[in-house]
Amino acid sequence: MSDPAVIRVEATVGPDWIDFNGHMRDAYYMLVVSWANDALMDAVGMGPAYLRETGCTFYNLENHVRFLREAHEGERLRADLRVIDVDAKRVHLISEVRAVADDALCALNEAVLLHVRQGTPAAAAPFPPEVAARLQALCDGSADWPRPARHAGPLGLRRAT
Repeated sequence: MSDPAVIRVEATVGPDWIDFNGHMRDAYYMLVVSWANDALMDAVGMGPAYLRETGCTFYNLENHVRFLREAHEGERLRADLRVIDVDAKRVHLISEVRAVADDALCALNEAVLLHVRQGTPAAAAPFPPEVAARLQALCDGSADWPRPARHAGPLGLRRAT
């Protein structure tokens, strides 16, 4: 069943995505997430034409990724992106990278993106009303979605006491 609050992209793990350990390199998980970010931009009207017309786009402020399962050559993956918060200039996202075959969670990415007017220097800019409304609708659509138990959360080393 399709969820209108989810932005979804799929990709197949290519041979050049594999490291010497025989599984997908960490950077390619983020590539799939980045494609989901692009799909989000298209869905809310912030694609290439928007950049040309307004000089605005998203800049990535922060990413936290958890690698939970290996992916291998030829495996089909999907990234399911949800908007979980939005304000006048920023959007908070969670993307789950899953194996299509068994729905196993391979990676989890939590990110904050900033709406920026490019220039010298680039500067944060508020969303136009129509973009803000589309982002808010996606956020509202995920309001009852239970956040993953293994969310990306804070980083650090745990010490035995």
